[in-house]
Amino acid sequence: HSQHPPIIHGDLHPGNILLDKIGNPYLCDFGLSRIRHEVSRSRTMRQEGGNIRFLSPELLALERGTFSSSRESDIFALAMTFLNIWTGRRPFSEVRDEYKVVAMVKAGLRPQRTIMVAGMKPAMETAFWDLLSSSWAQLPVDRPSSKSFLHHLITIFANNDQSHLGMQGMYSFFPYHNLLVVV
Repeated sequence: HSQHPPIIHGDLHPGNILLDKIGNPYLCDFGLSRIRHEVSRSRTMRQEGGNIRFLSPELLALERGTFSSSRESDIFALAMTFLNIWTGRRPFSEVRDEYKVVAMVKAGLRPQRTIMVAGMKPAMETAFWDLLSSSWAQLPVDRPSSKSFLHHLITIFANNDQSHLGMQGMYSFFPYHNLLVVV
């Protein structure tokens, strides 16, 4: 999102994030991505795609067969991705029926707060959960920007004496980061 013009991924989930040998993440599978031209602020319609459990309510509410991804829908999916690598479970893992998940998200329901990662300080857990929750806001305008999301994430780790750990150390708080592909 920091590129000019911004690139909207449109299909963020753990399977589309690669890690190199030292833990640097790389996004892949830009098949649903597009470049957003700020001047027109138009949205390109695309064929339906993406992983249902990571899609934002506005994408799920559109007519079957089309969707319009945005920075805000990418942030929603990014927060669901962090939840997945934090807990090792897909969003709404307790619900088997994909149609029910769609109905739940469209109705404003979100994943329940889960048991936190062992060793993570309670204040850090709460701050992290608050960041995820704000990223799942029903209205796209209420979600943080990617810059704000990153700033909050860095602040959470810095305020909990974890900033010295770098990327590798950050992954230690996400025991299921192995859901990401190492290249």
